[in-house]
Amino acid sequence: MINYHEILSGIEKLMKEASKIFFELDPQNNFEMKGRNDFVTEVDFKVQEVLEEELLKLIEGSNLLAEEKGKSSADIKDYTWVLDPVDGTSNLVHGFQHSVISLALMEKSEFVIGAVYDPYRDEFFSAIKGQGAKLNDKEIRVSTNKEFANSLIGTGTGGGRLGRVDETFEMMRFIYENTNGIRRIGSAALEMCYSACGRYDAFIEDDLNLWDYAAGTLIVREAGGQVINMYGEEVSSERRGGIISGSKKIVDELRRFTY
Repeated sequence: MINYHEILSGIEKLMKEASKIFFELDPQNNFEMKGRNDFVTEVDFKVQEVLEEELLKLIEGSNLLAEEKGKSSADIKDYTWVLDPVDGTSNLVHGFQHSVISLALMEKSEFVIGAVYDPYRDEFFSAIKGQGAKLNDKEIRVSTNKEFANSLIGTGTGGGRLGRVDETFEMMRFIYENTNGIRRIGSAALEMCYSACGRYDAFIEDDLNLWDYAAGTLIVREAGGQVINMYGEEVSSERRGGIISGSKKIVDELRRFTY
């Protein structure tokens, strides 16, 4: 039987060691464009390469599903690692220090471990299914704020919204006019964690991939929050889609933006 506490301890060490690559390589002068506002750097590839080798040793027969697809599989097995080696690559390229490593473990289609590491602030967000969420070994909970007018909302403007500019800015306008403010950091995994520990009351972003939100989904839920997709349903292991995460009260207020 797999000991999830031992696995989590192991991946914390692996993620922290791999994150040194963020500081050793120069992404600002070594990147490619996968699409508009979609970068990939040597850091992405190197972090994935380092972690893949070690993760597959932690659980024999496990599989890796990762953003840089050269070494990932489409198959979901009994145990599947879901990895974004650099969530916030555009930030990395621009020297805007809000990029993280995001890693989840799925048992079949269920999230059982979530871990997000921010190397710039040495913040390790983590969760084991049914055992709560933590930030650097201290328990975290979602915001207790009940008033939408007093809420701070994180948002994303990913590539999926390029064809819906007017709709996007109508959403931004509504949030701006009816809340305490909007924030946009550019790393969905990190911002989901901020909605898990109460720095945000909620976070909303459309058009994400599984590796963007897998770890954050478990962390938010274990912190007492809710994560829904843009159809208003509880998020599962679907491969692509938007999410709204945070305290249930504020997530419910943002349901107006579901399809």
